[in-house]
Amino acid sequence: MKLEVSRLTMLEAAKSVAKVAPTLSSKDMLKKILFESNSNTGEVYMTATNNEVSIQHKVIASVEESGSLLINPGLLVGMMSKLEGDSVSLSISPSQPEFLKVTGGRCTYRIFYQSAEKYPRPTIPFPEESVIMTGICSLAKRTTFLVSKDVSKPALQCVQVKLKNNTVHAAASDGTKMMFVKDSAEQADEREFLLPGRSLQVLASISSDSDVFDVGDIGRDVVFVRGDMIFTIHKLITGSFIDIAALVKSLKPAYTAVADVNKLKEAFNLISIAAVAGDVKEPVNLALTGGEIVLRCSNDYSEATSAAPANISKETPDTGFFYDVSALIKLFQVVSGKIVLEIDARGFMLIKTRNEVYLQSPLQGSMRASKPAMQTKGQSKEQVRAKGAGGMKESEETMVI
Repeated sequence: MKLEVSRLTMLEAAKSVAKVAPTLSSKDMLKKILFESNSNTGEVYMTATNNEVSIQHKVIASVEESGSLLINPGLLVGMMSKLEGDSVSLSISPSQPEFLKVTGGRCTYRIFYQSAEKYPRPTIPFPEESVIMTGICSLAKRTTFLVSKDVSKPALQCVQVKLKNNTVHAAASDGTKMMFVKDSAEQADEREFLLPGRSLQVLASISSDSDVFDVGDIGRDVVFVRGDMIFTIHKLITGSFIDIAALVKSLKPAYTAVADVNKLKEAFNLISIAAVAGDVKEPVNLALTGGEIVLRCSNDYSEATSAAPANISKETPDTGFFYDVSALIKLFQVVSGKIVLEIDARGFMLIKTRNEVYLQSPLQGSMRASKPAMQTKGQSKEQVRAKGAGGMKESEETMVI
């Protein structure tokens, strides 16, 4: 093997491939990157797999001698990061065949490598038929935080992706909380995939929302092609997914409020300290009253109340309803603008934006009795409000999917 290549191009490709190579595996070879060069085409291919996803990244180089080997991904990324100059050379000398020589600027590395002969090379097909997808990062960010960690429910460990009528629909659920996302698409073809959330997160971590992918369904794999890179995800063949759209339509809101995401995010962040301070994570009580979304939580150590301003069409009972605060904090990190909050008579809560619908079922909970030491006689507790908790303008537009 003997070649010269752009250092920065190699660095970016190596970073992407390194995210797929597993750091923990019973097969030592899977921890490595398959590095191949071809003198006839002037191409270098780097390949990695973890048996759930596979990646092949192509780099154009000046290849004098073809060759293949296995190299430690962290070492390759580290060398490309530290070496000087615009280009680097990689070569194996007949006099020292056990070493790969890597040179850039005034520095030279000589590193051990492994033979590529027995590497379990993944099958990375090129799709004959494909659809166009963009916005992979945004889609993953708004759905994968909600996939289930229960290995006995493989379908709920996935994100359901549907392409229909120039629209991408994506859904995720852990069984008690659900997220439905809708974005515009460039293609009218109909496709449906059930993609493991962990695999989708890996693809998003090496992509940007502006990347254009040709996506094809090939047997048990979904293939994403982006010019210099092919990425495959082993899809879930069996298992049915929850019909979130039908479930959302079945809920009849009894209480409704319109609020600003930033104000709600601040209020939930304030109350979350009390929710997680004890030995057991406490639910947060939510009520719509007095022109505010009022949040209350108590544990063995503290009691806390916070609020965010809202336009309320109908107030909830004073007892309110109880919810998982950690999921709501994650939600408010991935949505923006105004939200419509709807609660049915049983406490099932919908949070809607222009492009998302979030559903959470209520929890069992009760406000703990106040401890005398926490209050001064004759002094009432005041709510900690999100900054700018003033009146909101009327006539906010309702946002529904």
